[in-house]
Amino acid sequence: MKVFFLGNCQVNAMRGLCREMFPSLKASFQTITPYWGQFDEDATRQELAEADLVVSQAIANPTTTFNVDDVRSSAQGDVVFVPYVYIDGIASLEIIASKGKSVIRGAEQLLRGQEGRKPVKIFNDYCEGVIDMECEARVLGSIARIAEKEAADCDITISDYLDKTWRKQPTLYGMNHPTQAVVFEMFKRLCEKVGWDYDEDHQNDPIAWGRRALPASQRGFTPNDAKTLGLEYDCDTHWYGNSYKLLQLALKAQENAQRDADAA
Repeated sequence: MKVFFLGNCQVNAMRGLCREMFPSLKASFQTITPYWGQFDEDATRQELAEADLVVSQAIANPTTTFNVDDVRSSAQGDVVFVPYVYIDGIASLEIIASKGKSVIRGAEQLLRGQEGRKPVKIFNDYCEGVIDMECEARVLGSIARIAEKEAADCDITISDYLDKTWRKQPTLYGMNHPTQAVVFEMFKRLCEKVGWDYDEDHQNDPIAWGRRALPASQRGFTPNDAKTLGLEYDCDTHWYGNSYKLLQLALKAQENAQRDADAA
């Protein structure tokens, strides 16, 4: 049986689990976006045509290559669409690449009403929790959006699991890099969907667990974030230096945007 995984790093991690748990299956992968990995439309369409089972990230945008309708019409075998985990707000500040550009989530909240103030004053207020970073609203809004997309296009869900566990256990290394607990749960649900015998004990192998650790982002996940969100786990140990760097980048981006607006 040939299984083709199409998506981003999250789906690639699931492909890795498939190879480990079911070595008799032929499991291949292609990236779904030109902004991550080596995007190859021709090779991907060939894989779609040859696979017995396609496991694809669900993209709703009808103008995007390999959206849900495109994948469904191109695949010759069965297709299972899986959700994309993207949760903003557990870390109050975080830099992320969006369509080839760097974006700092939380910059809007951090710099709102701060015109004319010295950066050190802003940073001190941030560290002391004076600035409302609106973290809970950002997190809950993110999970709600995942649930909406699942209802529209996905064959398995993960939003219910995220909603029950994000305060109890580490959920993200970055807003679109879920921890192993989430990756293993997503793969377990895929197995249940397609009738594979999921190995519950596999995650107890520290090497298998370590292989599924997606990269950590540069973020400001602070003691105040953990406190205000009521998390049952600790913040990042390197939050202070990361947060200061992100503040500087946010200020620079604001300055550049203002200069562009003035020149228009």
